[in-house]
Amino acid sequence: MDRENSFYTPLLRTIEEPPVSPVASVCSKVLTSLLAVASITMGTIYLDSCTIQYLIPIHLIVFGSSTLFFMMLSLLPCSSNDEGSTSTSRRSGNACKGLGSMFCFIWFICGSVWIYRIYEPNYIDKLSADYCDKTLYLFAFWLITVVYIILGITLAFGACALICACILSGSILLTQQQT
Repeated sequence: MDRENSFYTPLLRTIEEPPVSPVASVCSKVLTSLLAVASITMGTIYLDSCTIQYLIPIHLIVFGSSTLFFMMLSLLPCSSNDEGSTSTSRRSGNACKGLGSMFCFIWFICGSVWIYRIYEPNYIDKLSADYCDKTLYLFAFWLITVVYIILGITLAFGACALICACILSGSILLTQQQT
């Protein structure tokens, strides 16, 4: 193994096998599943309770359903490294993942627009054109907001890790060049 390959091998192993503990993985999947079921439940209970934006309950139902669907897909024991998998099955699996991710991204943006655009609807007068049930609206609002917060924290940690990796690789290269 030459010097350059030995330098890059540990980083590639880390990327291929993410260091996630099984307990954290199970906890995150259970929490995500509970949140998805709560979204479906809130959307179905309050289906006709938002006259200003009737799509908010539908957004919650589709958001929760697609989250559960992708959660179940993640539990299937299929990997691109399996000996029996062909390049066609890998490509079709990647295409399905890509289309699903694109759908979830677009649906999330649509929900953000529907929810944030009507910020602070009328919670009191049910006959008003700008009425939305307070429980439904606040649940949808905070669900979207928490997803944005988690996304921001994840991006911040990723950027910090990337900066640290660049600094560390630069110092390692300097050390190797000096010897």
